[in-house]
Amino acid sequence: MSSETRKFGQALIIGGSIAGLLSARVLSEHFEKVIVLERDALPAGPEARKGAPQGHHIHALLEAGLRILDDLFPGMTREMESEGVERIDMARDAAWLQSGSWKARYEGDVESILVSRPFLESKVRGRVAALPNVELREGVSVEHLVLDATNRRVVGVRVKGPEGEQELRGALVVDASGRGSRTPQWLELLGFGAVAQEQVRIDLGYTSRLYERPEGVDAWKILVINGRAPDASRSGFISNVEGHRWIVSLNGYFGDHAPTHDAGFLEFARQLPTSHLYDYIRQARPLSAPVLHKISSSRWLHYERLARMPAGLVLVGDAVCSLNPVFGQGMTVAALGAKLLGEGLARSRGASEGPPAQMSRRFQKELGKVVGLCWMLTTTQDLAYPRAEGARKPGLKLLQWSFNNMIDLTSVDARACQRFYDVLHMRKGLEGLLDPVFARALLGYNLKSLVVPRAQRANLDTLPPHPSAPPPRPSGRLDNAA
Repeated sequence: MSSETRKFGQALIIGGSIAGLLSARVLSEHFEKVIVLERDALPAGPEARKGAPQGHHIHALLEAGLRILDDLFPGMTREMESEGVERIDMARDAAWLQSGSWKARYEGDVESILVSRPFLESKVRGRVAALPNVELREGVSVEHLVLDATNRRVVGVRVKGPEGEQELRGALVVDASGRGSRTPQWLELLGFGAVAQEQVRIDLGYTSRLYERPEGVDAWKILVINGRAPDASRSGFISNVEGHRWIVSLNGYFGDHAPTHDAGFLEFARQLPTSHLYDYIRQARPLSAPVLHKISSSRWLHYERLARMPAGLVLVGDAVCSLNPVFGQGMTVAALGAKLLGEGLARSRGASEGPPAQMSRRFQKELGKVVGLCWMLTTTQDLAYPRAEGARKPGLKLLQWSFNNMIDLTSVDARACQRFYDVLHMRKGLEGLLDPVFARALLGYNLKSLVVPRAQRANLDTLPPHPSAPPPRPSGRLDNAA
């Protein structure tokens, strides 16, 4: 059998999260059998799981994640669109007050979909469950990793489930168990040392509920209100989702969390940096009670830095890095992790017994590059709050000043805004912001900020209208004078 057709034996995935399901889809091309081990009872339809309390809240799928979803599950997004999910151009269809200035709106072809987490997870789970070599096991708790006789390779897991305790063997174990991953404790007990981690403590809470979408609101499909740090620590989101509904999420840092009763929820919305969100929801009909979810910190576990990383084990999704959900990057990072995993396995298909020993470390290093960009973008903004607890590196204040100017520049310059979206939606890496044309525009704007008041060089007040007739895509040079 050729290396192109040969498959490895059995793979085990800890957790039936989005990261776990996408990994299962990828592994199904490289393993004879894939078993997903999920602690929860899996819902039959689009319902939030106990193990994913964030499912009640707004989620984003950035363009890079959408592209991977389309590749892994051909036709699925079209199917979701036929059931009420909207595919949008973020540059055109989003009204976004970011850090106190309104994003320019134009025809930008920055694609995303507006969908609730339970609906998307249900669709992905259905596709994965239909794969002939994938098995989803519910009510199974993974208790420990199992090593081979050399104590250098993970060869399985010890599980506890309806049939009692047993050992399952696998040529590869993927930890997709999310923020509650026990792998750091397991590795330390097994002698691999402590996993280094970075944390930024933000004590974030977000409170969400569903509304019936009123008729006649077509100026935007997603509305985002973010204040400017350090003065404003609240934000709010309204997004269209399937079922002709809105999902509304109100976020607050440092214990300032939106209440879960009607009057308190509305009052929190009224006190956002602008009244737009409050004005839209105050007369809309609620369809669910407000639900609060808290996240104490953003966290990045640096498995790529371990002096000894066991072969046969990789970690994906929130088990590696749990980002501030306000920035909407989590599902896309999970998708990119699954893609990297597939690419690594494709390179390894010539191996006779299983994935090579060096694959685990190589994969974590490659994933670390993806995570690093997201971590930089989010923590740079979070650390602008004096109450945020985390390492502040030399030069951070200068970076934050320039970053805020970049955001203001995107409120008046569509070309600059497009470059920002290219990086945010992971069309490009950080090099997208280092492009000479963009860099010259930002330098000019930085200099301008030293002498021109912010209100005279950025759009702080006016919600940009939806283009009634799509204008041409931004072209030509960046407008330094804007």
